Formats: sequence, C-alpha cells, structure tokens
Amino acid sequence: MSIKSLAGQTIYYGFSNIASKLLNYFLTPLYLELMTQASYGEMSTVYAYVPFMNIILTYGMETAFFRFAKKENSQTVLSTSTISLLFSTISFTILLLLFRGPIIDSYIGELGGLNAHPGFFTSLVLIMAFDALTAIPFAQLRLENRPVRYAVIRLTGILTTIGFNILFLVVIPKMYASGSTWLPDISAGNQLGYIYLSNMLGSGITLLLFIPQIMRIRWEFDTAMWKQMLNYAVPLIFFGMAGMVNETFDRAWFLPQFLPGNNMTDKKELIGIYAANYKLAILITMFIQAFKLGAEPFFFKQAEGKDPQKMYARIMKLFVVLLCMMFLFVSLYLNVWKTFLRRPEYYDGMKIVPILLLANMFLGIYYNLTIWFKLTDRTKTGAMITIITAVMAFLLNWWWIPVMGYFGAALATMACYFIQMTICYVLGQKYYPVPYHLPRILTYMVTAVLTFYLYDLLNRTLLSPGDIYALKPLSLLVATVFFAAYIWFLLKMEKKEFSRLPVIGKFVSRI
Repeated sequence: MSIKSLAGQTIYYGFSNIASKLLNYFLTPLYLELMTQASYGEMSTVYAYVPFMNIILTYGMETAFFRFAKKENSQTVLSTSTISLLFSTISFTILLLLFRGPIIDSYIGELGGLNAHPGFFTSLVLIMAFDALTAIPFAQLRLENRPVRYAVIRLTGILTTIGFNILFLVVIPKMYASGSTWLPDISAGNQLGYIYLSNMLGSGITLLLFIPQIMRIRWEFDTAMWKQMLNYAVPLIFFGMAGMVNETFDRAWFLPQFLPGNNMTDKKELIGIYAANYKLAILITMFIQAFKLGAEPFFFKQAEGKDPQKMYARIMKLFVVLLCMMFLFVSLYLNVWKTFLRRPEYYDGMKIVPILLLANMFLGIYYNLTIWFKLTDRTKTGAMITIITAVMAFLLNWWWIPVMGYFGAALATMACYFIQMTICYVLGQKYYPVPYHLPRILTYMVTAVLTFYLYDLLNRTLLSPGDIYALKPLSLLVATVFFAAYIWFLLKMEKKEFSRLPVIGKFVSRI
C-alpha cells in the first residue's frame, strides 16, 4: 500500500468523519443561542465523561481486532470480539442502571444537572451502550476497506441526531408557541433531555443499520484467542483512560474541582465558556480523527512490507505539514470564527484557542508515533506513557487553574500533550526506530507558531488594538498575506514531495 492509498482511505473515512463532525459542529451555535451558559456547561460536563465510559465498554477490543485479524482466522476473531462486547455491554448497562441513584446524586451528577433530571441518565447510558456495540462492526468495515458503507452509516446516524435536535429544539417549540399545546413544552429547563434523546436515537439507528452485518457473523467463541486478545487489549484501557484524562478531564473534573469559589452556577458558566471555545479547535481534531481511521489498518498492513519505517517517516512529515496549515487557518482568522460562538459573553475565552490548537497538533503527532508499540506488542509501555502524562495533567491543572482559571487548563493540556509526544518519540526510537525528518518537522511547527504570534502582535498594536477580534478588512488582508506566505514556504520546501502526490502534484511542479 502507498501514501496514495492511505490518502484515499483517509479521504473516504475523513469525509464521513469530518462531515459528521461538521454537521454536529453546526449544532453548537444553536445550543449556544438557545441555552444558558450554565446549561451548556452541564452538557459539556456530561459529554466529557462519555468517552471514559466508551473506553471501559470497548476495553481495547477494536484495536485488538485489527491486530489479531491480520494474524489469525479473521472470522473467528470477528465473532469472538463481537460476542465479548455484546455480553460485556449488556452486563455493564444493567450495572449502571442499578447504581443510577448514587451516580446522579454525586457531585458530578449535580454539576451535570442529572440530580434535577434523573431521566437524562437513562438516555446517556443507552447512548454509550449503542456506541459500544457498533465499535466492531465499524472496525470490520475499515479492515475490509469498505469506506463507502462506513460513510453512509456514519452520516445516517449523525443526520438522525441532527434531525431530532432540530425537531425538538426548534420545530416543536415554535408549534407549541403557535397553539399546538398537545406537543411537549420544551423550555430552557428540559432542553438537555431532548438533546440526549436525539443523540440516543441517532446511536440507535446506527446500531440498527448494522444488524444485517452482525447477523451474518459466524457465532463462534474461541476462549483461547479471547484470552490472547484481552492480554493485548487490557493495557489499552489504561492507555485510553489516561489519554482521556488529558483530552476531556479538564471539563469533567479539573475545572469543577480547582476553579476558585464554591458557586456551582459560576463554575458551570466558566466550563461552558471553556467548552464552547474548545470547539474552535475542531478542524485539527477532525483531521486527526480522520487520519486515525484511515491510518490504523494501513499501518498494520504496511508493516508486512519491506522497510515500512521509511513510509512512516514520509507520512509523519506530510501529516505535520497539514496540521501546521490548519493551525494557521484557524488561529489567523479567529475574528471570523468568533461568529460561531453566537454571544459576546463567550468571546473572552478565545484567548485559549491558539493554545488548544497547538495542543492538538502535539496530540496528532503522538497518535502517529504510537504505531511503534502497537506493532511491537508493547501496549503496556504505551499505557505507562499516558499514565505518566495523566499524573502530569493532574499536577499542572491543580497548580495552574486556581491561578489562571480556564486558561491554566488549556496551558496544562498543551504541556501534557507535548510531554506525551516527546516520551513516545524517545521510546519509539529505542524499540522501533523510524527515520523521521525531525529538522524539517520542527522547522515547520516553529515557523507556524511564530507566524501566528507575529500576526497577533501586529493585530494588537497596529491593526485592531481596541478589539483584537473585530472583523476588520485590514486584519483579514494581513492574515491572508501571512497564511499565503506560509503556504508558499511549505510548497518551496516540499516541492519534490508534493509533486509526487495525486491531483495537486502537477500544479506544485510548476512553482
């Protein structure tokens, strides 16, 4: 398989993933306009815990499926992993519902608004259960290189979610206000329940679309293979959990615990501001997710070929180039992106966006680097890396949030991803050396950051000193000149590399 093949896979999976994320992304302005800051903070807190539960519910079986399907009988691996997830998901769902009372009465339940609306909890549990049950079917499509079906199912689920959101939050309230009192009164107090219900229906539809595929599985359970898969997968639980500490625990626990003061409403509002601005880093996040979906099966297949390390090095360089471009595309045009936030009270949090963009660049590079411990079956080492950075996340958030507020949380996120990336690179070069183009990678990243901060300095002092996020023609013009100059710099530096790529290669060769 070539880089062209990887690009094709990433585009297919990326299209469905990016389209799904963008469609969901466009719901955020609707939420910000209709909901109070406190309510948005409650939702952000709840959804910050969902990825943790997804990791527990899938317990690394998706990655184990990829690894063992290449080594063993793929049909046996498929049936064993599916049966394992089916029984564990049902058991864990029952367990969560049995302990519903203590969970919703906890501090986190209060912060997420679940204690006032216990019915929300059932929808959230079913969302997680449905998502866990679709993990292996989605992985099967990726392994079998069926990106079109993958995209259709993914988009159908998200369109269902969006459709019900619009129905519950826009259409029904308007009909109710115009006299259709037989409909539910969806007001500010219960909007969150309908958002969770919409998500549950979207996840449920996704699972239903997989039923024919699931029913075709040969229902055999290989106990010996299952034990081998668990031995490989269990460290990935700690790997994933520790990773989520860095990715979502700032909203889930660090900010609620370490923000000064005891006023619950104030904390919810600050979490809402932080979460809304966190969304502006989504373009980099979407690309990273799309790359992961295409790259994981590609890397495992590439490992069977001759000298795969050179291919991994080329992919890393091109990956960093694209990350740098997206970093500048968002950070240079924050005065445009602020319209996404809808209300001025969220604008103060925009200062964290460049920090979070840089943090996500480090995270993307880290995901690219993790291939070494997956290929060498050193998943326990990978788990230790993320556990170390999770401890660092706790210490830095404990130190910085009381002093700097949510800016401290953003700074801690960036520092932790940098540490995680660095440790993974150093250990990877020891156990599975890859000749990464380190001087060029560092040059592109440092140049991108300097480009933004030079523009930011000009904007603060000359272009728009009174309001740095004001949408002024001169600011846009200068930002565009800086962005175009950086693109030209990349094309000149990587002319030979880009000229080998499909579609754009013939245009680059003329520069």
